[in-house]
Amino acid sequence: MNLVRPLVAVKAKLGEMTALTSLRSPQNAPASVMVELLNSVTPTGRILPALVRAAVQAAYNGRPLWLDTTWLATDSPLARQPGGALEFLDHSIESAAQAEYGLFAPDVAYFIPVVRLGATEDELRRVRLLIEHQDRDIVIRLPQPSGPLHELLERIDSIMRSTGMRQGRVHTILDAGFVEAVRPEQTTAAAETASALSDLLGPASTTLLAGSIPAERTTYVTTERDRPEVTLWNEVRHARTNEVNYGDYGVTHPRPPRSDGNPRTPNPYLCYTVPGKTVLLRRKVEKGDDPAERFTDLVEELVERNDFAGPDYSWGDDELTRCRRTGGKTAGSVSRWVAMATSHHIEHVARRSAADL
Repeated sequence: MNLVRPLVAVKAKLGEMTALTSLRSPQNAPASVMVELLNSVTPTGRILPALVRAAVQAAYNGRPLWLDTTWLATDSPLARQPGGALEFLDHSIESAAQAEYGLFAPDVAYFIPVVRLGATEDELRRVRLLIEHQDRDIVIRLPQPSGPLHELLERIDSIMRSTGMRQGRVHTILDAGFVEAVRPEQTTAAAETASALSDLLGPASTTLLAGSIPAERTTYVTTERDRPEVTLWNEVRHARTNEVNYGDYGVTHPRPPRSDGNPRTPNPYLCYTVPGKTVLLRRKVEKGDDPAERFTDLVEELVERNDFAGPDYSWGDDELTRCRRTGGKTAGSVSRWVAMATSHHIEHVARRSAADL
C-alpha cells in the first residue's frame, strides 16, 4: 500500500526553506509540507524571501504549502502586520508569483492555512477572508489528547461554520508531538479520534503527526534510533478501516528550541533518515577546529554507509556527496546541515511505501 500523501512539518528557518526550494520529488508521489511560522520570521529578514520562494514553487508544482501560526506570539513581527500573518503572507506570495509568472496563476491556492483548534473568532474571520479571496482547503490542527470526542467534533463543526467550509475541503492533523516510545493507550486514543474524524470529514482527511528526534544531542558516537512515529502510525491505521495519512517532524524536534540570543560554535551533526530508523552523526569541535572540516569528516563516514542513498537521490544527498574532501564544497553552519538532511528526509517519505517507511 502506498502513502496517499505523507506530511512533513518543518520550522520556518533558513535551512528548511533552502531544502524546500531545492526539492525534486517525483510528481506522482509528492509529500505535503507544513511550515510552522516562528517569531524569528520578520518582514525584513532573510527567512521571509526564502519562505515566499518556497511557497510560490510549491503552488506551481501543485502541492501548496500548509502554513501554520501555532508558534507565533501575538506581538511577533508577522502577527503585527495589517490583516495578520496569513493575509500578509498571502499578498507577499501572490505578488512574488505574479512578478515571476505574470498573470499565469497556479491551479491551486498559494498556500493552505492551518487553523488551531482554539482559534479565536477573529482568527477564523481572517481565514474566511483568505478563502473568499482565493478558494482553498483548510487544515485544523488538533493536539493529542484533545478532550472528549463529542466536544472535539462540535468544535470542528463550529470552525467549519465560521469559515464556510464543507466536508471534502477540511483536513485535520492529529498531533502526537514527541514520541519516545509507542504506548497502547496512545494508539487506542489516536485510532478512536481518527475514526471519528473520518466519519465527520471523510476518509483520508486526517494525518497523524509525530516525531522522535531528541531535543538535545548528548553523544558524539554515531547511533541509530528507531522512528516510533512510524510504528505509531502503522498501529493506528491497522486498528481502523479508513486510511490515516502519515506525518512527521522531519529531522528536528517537534518543539522549536528556545534561544538565549548568545552565539555558539556549532558541533556538526546530521540526522539522516533510513527505513524505520534515523542515523545520528555528530562531531565535536575542539578549540581551533573548523566546523566545516569536522562536518566533512562526518560526511566521509556517512557516504561509506550501506544505507546512504547516493547523490542522485535528492538535492541534499548530492550536496552531502560534494562535501566530501574530494567534492570541493564545505558546510560549516547549522542551517546548511539541516537543509541537506531535510531535503533527503522529504524525498525519503515521498518515495517510500508504508512497508519500508
